[in-house]
Amino acid sequence: MIDSSAFFVVPCHNYHRIVELLLSSARSKSTPKGLQLHGYILKSGLFLIPLVSNNLINFYSKSQLPLDSRRAFEDSPEKSATTWSSIISCFAQNELPSMSLQFLNKMMAGNLRPDHHVLPSATKSCGILSRCDIGRSVHCLSMKTGYDADVFVGSSLVDMYAKCGDIVHARKVFDEMPERNIVTWSGMMYGYTQIGENEEALWLFKQALLENLDVNDFSFSTVLSACANSTLLELGRQIQGLCVKSSFGSSSFVGSSLVSLYSKCGVLEEAHRVFDETPLKNLGIWNAMLKACAQHSDAKEVIEFFKRMKLSGMKPNFITFLNLLNACSHGGLVEEGRYYFDLMKESKIEPTDKHYACLVDTLARAGKLQEALEVIKNMPIDPTESVWGALLTGCTIHKNTELAAFAADKVFELGPVSSGMHISLSNAYAADGRFEDAARARKLLRDRGEKKETGLSWVEERNRVHTFAAGDRRHEKSKEIYEKLVELGEEMEKAGYVADTSFVLREVDGDEKSQTIRYHSERLAIAFGLITFAKDRPIRVMKNLRVCGDCHNAIKYMSVCTGRVIIVRDNNRFHRFEDGKCSCNDYW
Repeated sequence: MIDSSAFFVVPCHNYHRIVELLLSSARSKSTPKGLQLHGYILKSGLFLIPLVSNNLINFYSKSQLPLDSRRAFEDSPEKSATTWSSIISCFAQNELPSMSLQFLNKMMAGNLRPDHHVLPSATKSCGILSRCDIGRSVHCLSMKTGYDADVFVGSSLVDMYAKCGDIVHARKVFDEMPERNIVTWSGMMYGYTQIGENEEALWLFKQALLENLDVNDFSFSTVLSACANSTLLELGRQIQGLCVKSSFGSSSFVGSSLVSLYSKCGVLEEAHRVFDETPLKNLGIWNAMLKACAQHSDAKEVIEFFKRMKLSGMKPNFITFLNLLNACSHGGLVEEGRYYFDLMKESKIEPTDKHYACLVDTLARAGKLQEALEVIKNMPIDPTESVWGALLTGCTIHKNTELAAFAADKVFELGPVSSGMHISLSNAYAADGRFEDAARARKLLRDRGEKKETGLSWVEERNRVHTFAAGDRRHEKSKEIYEKLVELGEEMEKAGYVADTSFVLREVDGDEKSQTIRYHSERLAIAFGLITFAKDRPIRVMKNLRVCGDCHNAIKYMSVCTGRVIIVRDNNRFHRFEDGKCSCNDYW
């Protein structure tokens, strides 16, 4: 039996006191007290008062109990516009976007007009679902009701279009808003980072500062993500200093972006420090740390972090398991990969095509090609390009061109595919010496009017990014760079390095192959670092494509001959070369 006397020293008809207690329980996340209050409200009949019902809905929403919010909503005999707003907002805030939009429809069917409280929740739901079509309808509705000029509605529309990848409409709404707040600016910045327009996001952040807007932790988080995506380490450090000055240094949102920044720039020790110094750790920062360790080839550390995360009471989500599976894939941990895939399903998290791609990749890289194929055949969802691509990568590594061709055929049946898939198939043929088949695969690519992505490597030096392509001689220090490579090449040969020209996947003679491989973009970038940076500074090189096997071997010799730490990030992960060894243990 509920003892309500502990809560109330006022007559039951004073419902304002009940509302205050509900608000207090929501703020303190005291679910047991809120449940007792709910019992008292039902007994006393106070649920008949809309204000009480509204606050009861909000209490359950803040307590992350949306279905209880729905019961409170249904128990309310008189549903005002605020009651509808509360339940629609509840579903949007508690990851039930479809239900949020369903209740919007019900509200409008009851001839109630959505206002500036309801519309932002509806647009948020559209953004979560990436339903730009429904979002446009909500946008039209806001125009018809005259709320499109409201700063909160406008900000939510910018955010919705940005999350749906429609940056043109997001910018149009942004530019036409009569009044903008920091939420508007942050939504626009986020949109640009999502499509890789990081410079535009950084420019907007600068403009926001010039307009003396009070930037918040989400703004800082977004701009730090832009720095991370562009591997602008020094600029990211400056913004971190600004975060600290603005008292946002301890924010978990800022913390997760800083972990990502330092990880993507190859400074894992700083990522660890930020993580350790963040007082309140949300799921985002745990996932960021798991991803950082996975990218830096430390699968066992990923597993240890996952154990710590579970002990802290934090529940994993689909991103957590994606990081775990990715770590197992690149660490060669086959049994662990199977275990975490099964654990995800036991945790009631449905695997997506990305999770299946990771499992297939784990098996295929380990040479278990038939087992990987069986996983694909038994998938409850249709295999995507990424799933077949994972199998194709494994086939290339283990020189199984027959199965590689089968995987490629399956991808082509899906319709137009990425250029990378044509290149992967071509490389698989070339590695097996089937150069005519390799040429045919590349011709298919040319016939579609597409080109292979140019391999680039870049190095940051004093807020300036120096970019190199294979055989590039356009850099201002090109002469010194090539002289350094010749000098270093002689030292490497004395140390035992022999070029492996099998990684030049073309029918050319040995001398041309040797020359081709000697001036790959990452080697030019490393040579630039050697003639530019202080001897005690690690050389950090970023690369957009997978590092080839010979360059991987060559950089190990470079680290021995120069005594330098060389960190190379390719399109999948980091390789830390030191004293002739790589952190990936030659498994990548």
